[in-house]
Amino acid sequence: MNSLKTLISVGTVVLMLTASSTALSNAVPERGEIATEFKWDLTDMYADAEAWEIDRARFIELLPALSAHRGTLGQSGLSLLNAIESIQAVEAVIANLYVYAGLKSYEDTRISENGARFSEAQGLYARYQEALSYFTPELLAIPEATLSEFIDATPGLPIYAHYLDETARMRPYTLSEAEEKLLAMASDPLDKFDSVFTAIDSSDLSFGTLIDEDGDEVELTNSRYGAFLHSTDRRVREDAWKGLFSGYQTLNHTLAANYEGHVKSRVFFARARGFDSRLDQATYTNAIPIEVFNNLIKTAREGSAPLQRYLKLREQTLGVERLQIWDMYAPIVPPTLSDISFEEAKQIVADALLPLGQEYLDVYWKGFDEGWVDAMANRGKRGGAYSWGTYTSKPYLSMNYEGTLNNVSTLAHEYGHSIHSYLTRNTQPQVYGDYRTFIAEIASMTNEAILMQKMLSEAESAAERAYLLSSYLDEFRGGFYRQASFADFEARAHAKVEAGEALTADALNTIYAEVFADYYGDAVHADELNQIEWSRIPHFLRSDNFYVYQYSTSFVAATALAKQILEEGEPARERYLTMLKSGSNDYPIELLKKAGIDMTSPAPIKATIEVFDDLVDQLEQALSDMDALAATQAAD
Repeated sequence: MNSLKTLISVGTVVLMLTASSTALSNAVPERGEIATEFKWDLTDMYADAEAWEIDRARFIELLPALSAHRGTLGQSGLSLLNAIESIQAVEAVIANLYVYAGLKSYEDTRISENGARFSEAQGLYARYQEALSYFTPELLAIPEATLSEFIDATPGLPIYAHYLDETARMRPYTLSEAEEKLLAMASDPLDKFDSVFTAIDSSDLSFGTLIDEDGDEVELTNSRYGAFLHSTDRRVREDAWKGLFSGYQTLNHTLAANYEGHVKSRVFFARARGFDSRLDQATYTNAIPIEVFNNLIKTAREGSAPLQRYLKLREQTLGVERLQIWDMYAPIVPPTLSDISFEEAKQIVADALLPLGQEYLDVYWKGFDEGWVDAMANRGKRGGAYSWGTYTSKPYLSMNYEGTLNNVSTLAHEYGHSIHSYLTRNTQPQVYGDYRTFIAEIASMTNEAILMQKMLSEAESAAERAYLLSSYLDEFRGGFYRQASFADFEARAHAKVEAGEALTADALNTIYAEVFADYYGDAVHADELNQIEWSRIPHFLRSDNFYVYQYSTSFVAATALAKQILEEGEPARERYLTMLKSGSNDYPIELLKKAGIDMTSPAPIKATIEVFDDLVDQLEQALSDMDALAATQAAD
């Protein structure tokens, strides 16, 4: 009934920026070398593998009971209620089996036993879907008037009214029971492309070593890549960028074939259900008007001038003749925050989140006390950052903390997901204990926006203000413009397959180069290797693809919500917390409207671009103030 995969959220910026090079050691530690206080505690779900196996056996025993409800849904309201409650009981078990196996696998993807358990869980979930293949067709066969009578006359059923309404929306795209069963059977093998990518990316690819600023030879990894892009040594940045991208280039054709398979599988499912396109299916299924997607792409592409202006300012401040792709994240002013301990980071985030109230902060500290957080990098650990859990579990979060300002922001980001999940699950019944993808990134980005506004308000010098502004603009660029361009790429790639064309490595590289040029223009020189960047973006392999555009729309909503909370105070905070506690008890567009944001209009997108433009103005002023102060000190 609910998607088990909704809450994986790999942090937007974390994919690029993860560490300060000064914090790097020569070797990534093994997981056993990480202190317990920096690792999550999954024993709340299962004490050990044996406990998981016991629940697996229980699930297999429960599964046939679901079929007992076949043919009964339309008999009475009580029959329908019994079926829903029975399904939810089984769903709670498979959710824990699936998520626990995934979390254990992601701790160290080299451990084949954990990987095999996760693969088995995926197969079990496919069996669960197959067993339920009758449910939606049979439910939709109940006349609307009869269904309304059931809801009105059956105690316990009214709580499912919105869920039933959401299901009814799918009436035109729901197939016969036999056809639904076939699609359910196909879901497991056709969802393997993400697993293939994860195995290649986390375990099989290696990027060699490079010489850092101190002359030491260190290993280049995905988790360390961002550290080197932040280096003040341009040679280190270039070596890191070319080293990483050269690694992906060696598998350009393999990764292209894998991605083409993924896109074709998504197009197959869309066409099988009668949608005009995969984008139609992705937006309709999430109850998002397709105009929201189209408005975003059009407005972001047409509003790229402030982005290019910022990159020109970056080029000027770095003093380079031409801004290269490996200069995109180089510090343009010396950092005023670095080598931040994890304890300091926890407190910085807590202080910033005070405007969200004591209830919010209590949940924040509760997470550290209860072992929600897996903070540090270890060999084999899945890259990026994400939050994941089930209705009955803790809302776990994972990151690779290395002591940078960006890491502090990532902590705030992922905690936004986890607190959102906690508030939802402790307020809503199981049926609404999750939230739609369109809402999923808003809490995380609102946290980040509030954190940055707090730090900017307390900046004590032009240099500190310039550092914070440049950091925020990079985050803004990554969360809004970059994700919009990724969505643009996805749309063009899917359109090619839907037109009967092949997605070869050359075709994908060409699409990516064209999209990059549309957004970045001549403000940055894109090395030829840059066209293969699509091949290292894990979000493109999600089963619910067309996910990334919702980073951009979430950034838009979060920017507006943070502004409301900081300016209006209590009324805006209560609207916001009400949204976080609502889970999926209403459509996402409506939940946002209740919080004060209308995403059906391009107006919020244009307002976000104006905020970016204003931040560039502020950065120009801060840099000018720094120059003036330096001139005065030199004269003295």
